[in-house]
Amino acid sequence: MSKLVIGPLETERFMLKPMGMLETLRVTNRWRHDPDILNGLMQTTKPRSMPHWLLRGPLPRTRNRFAFAIIPKGEAVPIGAHMVRLQGYRSAFGTVALHDRDWWGKNVVVEVRARLLNHFFANCGIERFYGVVDSRNVSSIFSYRRLGFDHVGTWHRQKQNPVTGDIIDFVNFEMFRDQWMRGPFWKAPDEPR
Repeated sequence: MSKLVIGPLETERFMLKPMGMLETLRVTNRWRHDPDILNGLMQTTKPRSMPHWLLRGPLPRTRNRFAFAIIPKGEAVPIGAHMVRLQGYRSAFGTVALHDRDWWGKNVVVEVRARLLNHFFANCGIERFYGVVDSRNVSSIFSYRRLGFDHVGTWHRQKQNPVTGDIIDFVNFEMFRDQWMRGPFWKAPDEPR
């Protein structure tokens, strides 16, 4: 795929502002020390060093990884970020985290992810979105199910948490473009958001 240029996207409550590497580092830097976010993203609560974050963190890359700051309308400070990584045949993978706990449980992920799926399916040649979730992450599982993603399998005993020693299963979800376009969250590109 050629390099994609994506401008700001809008939902009912949020602006999704594309970020480069430096801005993403500023927005996600606190995540390196947040046990809840680290557990969701990396299945560990152990703080991550800056070199580790630069290598393995949820940061954009020029051709296949994009980061969007999630900013409530009328405000300037991001409450979190959603990353989209192009990976596989016409496929994309999403990662999201909200560091502002005042927004937890307020349907932010569903609203933001729906907008990103609409954009990528309509404009970027993507045919499939998928997600892999720690089976203990009930809120992420709920958001995938709420959006209509299919559960397509479970990787049992996939990983061991390096801090706690817990054995972790991962739940796999996917959504195809034609399926998405038949669902309740689809909005054609020219419709207002």
